[in-house]
Amino acid sequence: MSRYTVSKPFQSQFVGIRHINSHINSHLTHVAHTKKLTTSRTTSPGTTSGTMSGTNKLPAFEIFGFDSVTVSLMSFNFISAVGIVFANKYVFHTYGYNFATFVTSLHFVTTSVGGRVCLQLEMYKVKELNHMDVLPITVCFCAFVVFNNLSLQYNSVGFYQLMKVLTTPVVVVLQKYLYDIDVDLNLRYCLGLICLGVAIATVSDVSVNLAGTFWAVMGLVSTAFYQLQVSRKQKALKVNALQLLHYQAPQAAAVVLVMTPFFDKITGPTGLLAYSHTKGSLTAIAVACCLAFCVNLSTFLVIGHTNPVTYQVLGHFKLVLILISGVLLFGEDSNVIRLCGMVMAFVGILGYTELKRKMGIEKKMRESASGRGEDGVQLVQTPKSDR
Repeated sequence: MSRYTVSKPFQSQFVGIRHINSHINSHLTHVAHTKKLTTSRTTSPGTTSGTMSGTNKLPAFEIFGFDSVTVSLMSFNFISAVGIVFANKYVFHTYGYNFATFVTSLHFVTTSVGGRVCLQLEMYKVKELNHMDVLPITVCFCAFVVFNNLSLQYNSVGFYQLMKVLTTPVVVVLQKYLYDIDVDLNLRYCLGLICLGVAIATVSDVSVNLAGTFWAVMGLVSTAFYQLQVSRKQKALKVNALQLLHYQAPQAAAVVLVMTPFFDKITGPTGLLAYSHTKGSLTAIAVACCLAFCVNLSTFLVIGHTNPVTYQVLGHFKLVLILISGVLLFGEDSNVIRLCGMVMAFVGILGYTELKRKMGIEKKMRESASGRGEDGVQLVQTPKSDR
């Protein structure tokens, strides 16, 4: 039984996987709001965008400057992405269902089915690819998802989320040593603030343990490496997120299922085969599988109706809510030092995002002046660590 207690029962139980928003970041979309909502997609050099059916009309009212469709999609993504983290923690500790790898394979099966539904709705078109070209990136995909779920299983929600915040600094380091790509000095200061904040919050977290730290580091490195590889792979294959997921999800389901005996206990009195499923646990897993697909779909739709900067701001709100809810719902440590570290890390994230936004605007202006830019295209590259 968990050492965590839930102060208020969840009315709906969810288990999910955090799917990497890095699939979407390489496909930037700008939306022009006129009397009708005309959606035009542009992608990074060497990529093609997917197609979505139907013509969306601008709603008759707005909320905080956003049309109601955008607000609905952002709410959809917010609820599913935040709910997934706490649902995982809830199921692991309330039901004692500590088989994260097996559950992840079920999520991928559901995502495969959901992807086919989107295909029938003409939300994207299948591009013929060689399965062996996709398999290497699928293996990386599986590794980071499994490691992060194991990190959540063994760690507090706060520690899990703070370690994921370090993804951007790790990506920057890998870019430097693998591709000799450097970053601006001011960006380094922001990244340093992020790292310092996470360090302060972590050393004061009484729930930190060796096994949890190991899986958190594995998840961190695999996530950063995957984010670098998926962007390059999408450009090479000239596909968008859903087109790539069309091939990845079935492959990932098979790969993770094979990985299950190595990470989950299968036999024995506490193994998967001996687990006594209840109506509650089965319902939670079934709903969670649907939620896993919703995270992927909502991320794609939000980017398609807004832009990466808006999505990044949405990510900041998710980060704050997850950290606060970890204290309120699971009774996690909330000492002053830890809270100061969280605030410091969050300030670093905001600074990094704002600097990247300004650099993107300056880049767009330079390219427009030289005749290489395209009117109406938001050329902003944002940090890819999912909040």
